[in-house]
Amino acid sequence: MSDKPAKSRKQQALETKIRIYQAAVALMEKNNYQSITIEDISKKAGVSVGAFYHYFKSKNDIFFEIYLEADRYFEEYVASALTAPSGCSRVLEYFSHYARYCLNVGFDTVKSLYNTDNKLFVKYERFMLSLLQQIIIEAQNHQLMTTEQSAAQIAECLLIAARGVIFDWCLHDGQYDLESAMQQYIKRLLSTFVIKNGIN
Repeated sequence: MSDKPAKSRKQQALETKIRIYQAAVALMEKNNYQSITIEDISKKAGVSVGAFYHYFKSKNDIFFEIYLEADRYFEEYVASALTAPSGCSRVLEYFSHYARYCLNVGFDTVKSLYNTDNKLFVKYERFMLSLLQQIIIEAQNHQLMTTEQSAAQIAECLLIAARGVIFDWCLHDGQYDLESAMQQYIKRLLSTFVIKNGIN
């Protein structure tokens, strides 16, 4: 008889949800997301279609889970890992982490996320966005960035540019240095918001 304690239903449920999520991500790394069915995901995860619907309302909920993971990463790691001083250098460091996260997620998964059906890019209650806004507010408080636009407006402008860089990277099949390109374009755009001290 095993001495191991039986897993709780809560733990089993969490493991099943994670397994479904990981199966979907694994399929996304090899296939176009639009072509993947719930049946494909369920089969890969070793669960029934009914089990899938117990944990996710639709295939698009997998997208939502991916974005939750990104927000958790920025909240638990990036927020405390930023070392640059207030101002544009801190914004650039933020976007270095943004690019690295995309690289860690993997090209095929990122490529699947970048489509016009994915409206999660424009959700405004996300930690990634609030962190960037806080960095900008700190720069504005130190009179390093303009206050002619709000932190929210500047953050939105920068994120639109960042998504454009990533989309272009996808169009080029990930054949260039994403982090370097991200720094180049964000640095150029930041120059329009700088008051003094320039961009390091």
